[in-house]
Amino acid sequence: MVLTLRSVVRKAGGLFPSVRAERRLQRLHDIVARLDHISLGSSATYVGNNRVLLRIIAGVHIFILYVHADDKLISPWLIAEGRYEPDLTSFFVREIKPDSHCIDVGANLGYFTCLMAKYALDGKVIALEPNPFVHALAADNILINALHERSAVWNVAASDREGELTLFHRVGRAGNTSVAACGDEFTREMREPPEEAFQVSMIRIDGLLDHLSGRVDFMKIDVEGAEPLALAGARATITANPQLQIVMEWAPDQIRLAGFDIAAFVRDISAMGLEPFVLSSGVPQRVSNDDLIGLGYQQGVLLRRI
Repeated sequence: MVLTLRSVVRKAGGLFPSVRAERRLQRLHDIVARLDHISLGSSATYVGNNRVLLRIIAGVHIFILYVHADDKLISPWLIAEGRYEPDLTSFFVREIKPDSHCIDVGANLGYFTCLMAKYALDGKVIALEPNPFVHALAADNILINALHERSAVWNVAASDREGELTLFHRVGRAGNTSVAACGDEFTREMREPPEEAFQVSMIRIDGLLDHLSGRVDFMKIDVEGAEPLALAGARATITANPQLQIVMEWAPDQIRLAGFDIAAFVRDISAMGLEPFVLSSGVPQRVSNDDLIGLGYQQGVLLRRI
């Protein structure tokens, strides 16, 4: 049943090239993915050492992931749904080519790292994850999916310079490691232990160019408000790669908490020659810079040259 449905989806893609039809086609992709998940049954299994092993379906690929059993941010959705951030997933599934070179900045447990490596069969993927607790998970996820020959995760933070950086880890919410502390009042309200501060080395994304033969096609950035620092350290990469597409979490409150002005950040994005798009069912829709300034939280906005 799954193969037949997928063949119908592929044929439909060749018959209806319009944007409207592309959105309908993406919805059909999502339906097929859900049917796949139902037909294959539940897959989450506790394996000990605070880890759950589960199966993920992303487009035509299936892979497996370890997640932390006590995580309250990402693990519940992955375990219950068998998928994660579907709009971003749909975009990468559709756009990544077999020879693509990708960077995953703020990789967390390595979901997008593994997804990128699954589709970039002859390409390269470098992921950056500063939290050592989560980095170990991402490294193991690369290994158990046999993706280590074309992907790697580094235990560093992306910034505008090299050196040492203090980050704050929210216990039980590994995806919320940030340059800005939330404070004891906030963590008490969220029924969490106090944040844990730790030191990590930081690098510029431009320093990865030599490891990727000077070419970067896709970049995902999710660094909890430090996106201005990550992009500032990627100027040479952006200039040298006009084909580059960047999918960046857009969290204005986190960006402000980290000490950055939203309007100034949008001006910096524009000065790099990048245009913003929102992703609706994985399909880019152009927005103005003014619209971006007023935009609320988005799992990802697309930045690229026109």
